Amino acid sequence: MPRKLKYSSNIKDKGLLGKELKTAAELYCQGLSYEKIIEKSVDENIFQVNTERRRKEMADCIVVRMKYLDDFTLRRIADGTIFLANIISLYAMMKTNPLVFDFMNEVYKEKVELMINRITEADMNQFMDVKSQQIDAIAKWTDGNREKARGALRNALVEAGVLRDMGSFYMVLVPVIDMDLVQNLLEVDGEMYLKAMGISL
Repeated sequence: MPRKLKYSSNIKDKGLLGKELKTAAELYCQGLSYEKIIEKSVDENIFQVNTERRRKEMADCIVVRMKYLDDFTLRRIADGTIFLANIISLYAMMKTNPLVFDFMNEVYKEKVELMINRITEADMNQFMDVKSQQIDAIAKWTDGNREKARGALRNALVEAGVLRDMGSFYMVLVPVIDMDLVQNLLEVDGEMYLKAMGISL
């Protein structure tokens, strides 16, 4: 994971955004530039948020994620299902948010490798505790921000379909991605992220 990326609790504000990524990918494949997508978000509220500031913030976040994806993948998002958009949005989150990557790589992948099909709130709490000890930036977060970030991470994974809320635990569901898309992602430096998602290569 590129460590030049900063650990930030802003996951609590940005979430998975799979539906929004699909909308933006469709516009991109129709010929709109990233700048025009941001402009369209501000002017036409295509992501259906309350304030102009939020319109720009959401569009900026989505465009940042899109820039970590290649044109082939963006086309597949545009033409594909919301399920695929959610999975690739999680993939893009791992590329842009080190906290998401660390959880998938250190907790989720290990559960898959050990054939343990559940993740608990205790697992998530332990992960955040360890990160607080390892990462100065996370140690400085307030308890409230740390809790909100943990909850947003969990919610993003459930929305992406890689976890299912079973009440007392979360069932691990390894995503299924078409092999041509997997091969393409491997060719654009995606191996560590696919492995973190538990996908066999």
